[in-house]
Amino acid sequence: MATHFQGKALRVQPGPANYWSGPGAIEHLEELYSAETLAGAVWISGTRARAAAESYLPPNFHASPSRQVAFAGHSTHELVDALCERFGASATLAVGIGGGAALDTAKALGAALDIPFVAIPTIAATCAAFTPLSVWYAADGHALGYEIFKRAAEAVLVEPRILLNAPAEYLQAGLADTLAKWYEAEILCARETSIPHTAQLGLDISKTLRDLLLAKGASAFEAMRDGELTDDFVAVVDAILAGGGLVGGLGERYTRIAAAHAVHNGLSVLPEAARHLHGMKVAYGLLVQTALLGKRDELGRLAVEFRTLGLPVSLGDLGIDARDTAKIEAFVEATLVPHESIHLLPFPVDHKTLAAAVHLVEEVAAAL
Repeated sequence: MATHFQGKALRVQPGPANYWSGPGAIEHLEELYSAETLAGAVWISGTRARAAAESYLPPNFHASPSRQVAFAGHSTHELVDALCERFGASATLAVGIGGGAALDTAKALGAALDIPFVAIPTIAATCAAFTPLSVWYAADGHALGYEIFKRAAEAVLVEPRILLNAPAEYLQAGLADTLAKWYEAEILCARETSIPHTAQLGLDISKTLRDLLLAKGASAFEAMRDGELTDDFVAVVDAILAGGGLVGGLGERYTRIAAAHAVHNGLSVLPEAARHLHGMKVAYGLLVQTALLGKRDELGRLAVEFRTLGLPVSLGDLGIDARDTAKIEAFVEATLVPHESIHLLPFPVDHKTLAAAVHLVEEVAAAL
């Protein structure tokens, strides 16, 4: 049979098999899995995440203390290897409870042992619960890259009452990381003469997410402040957790990362940046990306929006002294390593160009 297909092959991984969001979502865990399977589950959670989610977790969690992993730090190859050694063939399910690092660790464990993975996010700082990939770090917090797995979570269970009581900074970070989806996807798609239809869907969704977050973000933070579960709060949470992951899943390389995330990775070499969340550094990276594109008016508008939402608009907001030449040199050099996604911009970026963009962001921030 003749074919006139001129498109490009694309691997589409839309997201988890099941996504429940709303009060009581975690109760679906016992509908999906037998008591025997839950008895063999490995539960990975940080101390704060466990405290936040404990009253919502099923009896099997409380009955299996030996299978509870107290997570702290970063998602590392060493930790996942140790967990594989510890639980081996006895594990039937990997359950991550917490934020991106804990979920990525549980996800990687599930992939390594070829068992299902379930995500119970306790913060909405990234779309890690939804995506079939884990970001790898060195023990010192230096970003190493990411790995894409064959499948995403079998279930994502979003109990919004947990997230409502989380620190607001996590929602700020998630909002920023999801906003960046549009700005980075727009660049990646514009580089192509044509893009697959699913990538166009991902791009369209990223724009919808951008508009929703800018329209409802402030209202979501008010809901957290007042301790009131509202439609706007749940909409923002779902935009971050599900929408952000869906964008990358539909568009793959056309809708993933560009300069904003490269700047995040470059910042990871500075000790001052380590205490700041992924999305907060991506927010700053988005400003640098906008400066690199020469869009000064848009840079000014974004900076105003970011200031309103409590996002960083300068290196100082990340605890980094912009006058410290050695630190800026180290950050710029790490951002420009050959494999970094900053080189996906439609023009070459060198040390001088990036340093000038960093300076412009400082200039705009100072004028606010």
